[in-house]
Amino acid sequence: MIPVKRYVVFIIFVVLAIFFQSTSLYDNINVRNAAPDFILIIICITAFLSGPIPGQILGFVTGLVVDILSGGLLGLFAFTYTVIGYGVGLVGQRVLGKSVLITITLLFFVTLIKAAILSMFAALFLKPGYFGYFAGGMVFLEAVMNGLIAPLLFMIINRIQTRVAD
Repeated sequence: MIPVKRYVVFIIFVVLAIFFQSTSLYDNINVRNAAPDFILIIICITAFLSGPIPGQILGFVTGLVVDILSGGLLGLFAFTYTVIGYGVGLVGQRVLGKSVLITITLLFFVTLIKAAILSMFAALFLKPGYFGYFAGGMVFLEAVMNGLIAPLLFMIINRIQTRVAD
């Protein structure tokens, strides 16, 4: 039996993250032009707690919505978030326990992977030799912010998800 209520919680958090990241309030939350990626954090937490297939599906659908809303290359974020959702889901299955420390470390490295994938596609399709995501250390600052925000969201989502599942 598929725990539908559990996935509804994840979908609600993704919708809230997409809505929040598209508001002007989000533009004010930055340090040296780097801001946390709440969508990436929610996808990673979902994949970590649910496994690779739900993480992959949520990553694809969320990425497609982000692509449509951003007006950029269609499929860029869909591919990136799909790969990340699946990979984090695999790690979540292999790791014993659902530690917050693991989530922090995972989010740090996943942010770097996201930047590498986006830079690779930008260099291929937009501007040869473009690696702007790594310019000025912005990606490392974003990775640190994602890692610091992840424990709070992890605890909130995990607590709500376990209450809904019971």
